[in-house]
Amino acid sequence: MNDKNELYYAKSKREDGTQELLCKHLKKVSEMAGKFGAQIDNKRAAELCGKLHDFGKYSESFKGVLEGKCTHIDHALCGAAFLFCLLVEKMVPSGYQAVIEAINGHHDGLIGYDYLETYLKHSLLEDKPVVCNCGKNAALAGQKQYKQASRAFFNDFPEFLSEDLKIEKMKKREEINESIYSMLHTRMLFSCLVDADYTVSSEKELQKSLNFEAAQYLNRLYEYRKELKKDGRGAEKVNKIRDLLFERCGEAGELKEGLFTLTAPTGTGKTLALLHFALRHAVKYEKKRIILVLPFLALTEQSYEVYSKIIPEILQDHSQSELDDRQREFAERWESPFIITTSVKFFQTLFAQKPTDCRKLHNIANSIILFDEAQSLPSNLLSATLNAVNTLCARYHCTMIFSTATQPEFKYIQGVSWMPTEIVPEYPIMYEKLKRTQVEWMVERQISLRNIAQEMQKEENVCVIVNLRRHAAELFKFLKSDNCAPEELFFLTTDLCPKHRSEIIRKVKERQSKGLPCKVVSTQCIEAGVDLDFDVLYRALAPLEAIIQAAGRCNRSGNQKVGRVIVFEPKVEGSLYPPDRWYQNAAIVVKEILSRESIDINDPKCISNYYEILFSEYAKDKVALTKAIEERNYEKIAKEYKLIENQGKKVIVPFNKSMSLYRNVREEMLNGNLTPGLVKCAAKITVNTFEKDIEKYCEQIYYFDRRRKQKVESEYYVLRMQYEYMYREDMGLQFEVGEDNNCEKNCLIFC
Repeated sequence: MNDKNELYYAKSKREDGTQELLCKHLKKVSEMAGKFGAQIDNKRAAELCGKLHDFGKYSESFKGVLEGKCTHIDHALCGAAFLFCLLVEKMVPSGYQAVIEAINGHHDGLIGYDYLETYLKHSLLEDKPVVCNCGKNAALAGQKQYKQASRAFFNDFPEFLSEDLKIEKMKKREEINESIYSMLHTRMLFSCLVDADYTVSSEKELQKSLNFEAAQYLNRLYEYRKELKKDGRGAEKVNKIRDLLFERCGEAGELKEGLFTLTAPTGTGKTLALLHFALRHAVKYEKKRIILVLPFLALTEQSYEVYSKIIPEILQDHSQSELDDRQREFAERWESPFIITTSVKFFQTLFAQKPTDCRKLHNIANSIILFDEAQSLPSNLLSATLNAVNTLCARYHCTMIFSTATQPEFKYIQGVSWMPTEIVPEYPIMYEKLKRTQVEWMVERQISLRNIAQEMQKEENVCVIVNLRRHAAELFKFLKSDNCAPEELFFLTTDLCPKHRSEIIRKVKERQSKGLPCKVVSTQCIEAGVDLDFDVLYRALAPLEAIIQAAGRCNRSGNQKVGRVIVFEPKVEGSLYPPDRWYQNAAIVVKEILSRESIDINDPKCISNYYEILFSEYAKDKVALTKAIEERNYEKIAKEYKLIENQGKKVIVPFNKSMSLYRNVREEMLNGNLTPGLVKCAAKITVNTFEKDIEKYCEQIYYFDRRRKQKVESEYYVLRMQYEYMYREDMGLQFEVGEDNNCEKNCLIFC
């Protein structure tokens, strides 16, 4: 029997020689987890997680860890096993299974209860050391050790059994997927525990969130819009539609929380209209924050440029954001009133398994989530994603808007209940009134890229968008060989680093504003959110949503009577499309519909018909993901739920306007100093490539493990000095031979 005066500690000694008692640590984590849990209506369950998460530290083996005598000891399983033991007569109700999963996973990640149960029983019953699922030995093994630990725990918490085991019951929701609902419930509890444990363990005072002054920001929005209207830009009919959309979104913000769609043509001011909805909704229902979710980094930059003029404190959480210490803490926890992030960051968090990835989850509750370009979601993740969105709205008091000019008809996806409220039900009238382009479908026969180049030469302000980077490079070379003036010819693909692309877009805008000739060759990288305006636009055959997005770059301001959009099928060797089968199938559906009837891209009925065929025939989640969800395999789910399957290799390039940065980054990386901070600094001069012989032209970057003893390969490369000329001022990264430029689409979305 252990002595009541025996002391157990949570951590090693501090620098000043003091040491935190385990009971104090458990109490503090429990209280903080409970505060976080109250935000998700699970205060008591979160408190229970906090109270038991370090139960395994009531052990001789963990004392040995603190004294440096023992290694490879896991204490997390023991807290889960202790709770399992207390509940075993009750058959462990499902609500408690989530608590057990959260406690066990708070260091190494979530594991499903069914798989975990064997380890729990072995730990309780085996008198010899038990190897945990993480590969370490359990801090406690057998009834004798657990009884000794429980006596120590009850000495510290004598009231525990009378109150602490009572937790909130999970309410079954008929309208949402049970598996997704249950696993998201675990992740939310897990988030509360991990955030509390990390915060308490850091012994830093939790930074207070900035106040969300929604009413004040709403007034700023109105003032900002007044100033915009004074400029009088755009045609009168376009401005009337923008005014209508802005007002309707504001009115809809008064509606009760839930799931919404916003369907409106491109160029109608959805950016400010969405903010109008969000701020009115936040005032009405006291929402905690707004989270803007965007698929492309270019969109995050543009949105920040607009929104920061209205809301001064915005947290950008994506791969290119440069954060100070305070912002980094907010990014880890998403404790900020306005967040701009990417689809990768947001949606993959909902399916994550590791503690650091899940830490922010509980702060999504009671938020307004604005998801722009909703058509960008990968087809093989749709069912899981939409069911998770339904759960956020139905269970965690979130309001979410799916906004786009090409609203997907998700109701046709099997296994998904999709019943959003459309903010502008009469949106078909908007499309009819705002008809700015006429599409010429030229897909009966294939047309050579040489012919397209010749047609472009006849135009003053023209753009062509193709599906593959090699097609863009070929077109660009044709135009150069036809003596197109260098100052009016531009190339835009992901062969250019983000900084370079931004510079070229700026130049194109400047020429367009002066009425100077512009001929732009591009891939899909300008289809969403890039504010360019062409008189004539050529688009290689693609999914209908891509064609409509491309058309949004034509006669965007409505200053012409009608803009010309020519859709053609290129006559080329090899593939017409990226290797993405969904992209190919969607383009084929467009061609099949055209073989029977015409398509009016300004008619929402045509768009709905397209999605009905596409989703009914081709929309199905990855088999491996579906199986992992059914088996409650958190690790496999996190592995399979990836918005980008293949990102290629990342090459740091010598863009001439960032040479100082390039030289510094190159030197640091080659010296093995690859850090997250350095990666973020280099993001603006980084190009993704699928070059097969990359090591011929580039040096691979290595980093050292934590002890700086072993070099580890990274996905980053730098051009060898003799090949730095391969990054060109006009076309970006162009390897001499062998480059597979078929993967433009996978390079568009970044985390």
